[in-house]
Amino acid sequence: MSKTSGHMEAMKGSVKETIGKVTGNQSMRTEGAAQNAAGNAEVEAVTAKNHAEGTVDHATGNIKKNVGSALGNERMQAEGASTEMHGKATKAMNQ
Repeated sequence: MSKTSGHMEAMKGSVKETIGKVTGNQSMRTEGAAQNAAGNAEVEAVTAKNHAEGTVDHATGNIKKNVGSALGNERMQAEGASTEMHGKATKAMNQ
């Protein structure tokens, strides 16, 4: 399950649906619409999953950064900041 495979499935469904419309083939049209919807649902599911993972990384990184700061552990602080930034970027790409 990935955004790419979801987009491909939606595209194939859209093409099938259009061919069904042009040829008057209601069965193909319906099948294409369902395939398009399934592809779009896959993209939405992956986006939601990635956003949730980004939220966890953002929060975890923030905590680790602050604990590192409180303990005077620069390595922990840097690792936390890196994880926090990664989580923030992941969330931003999956809105």
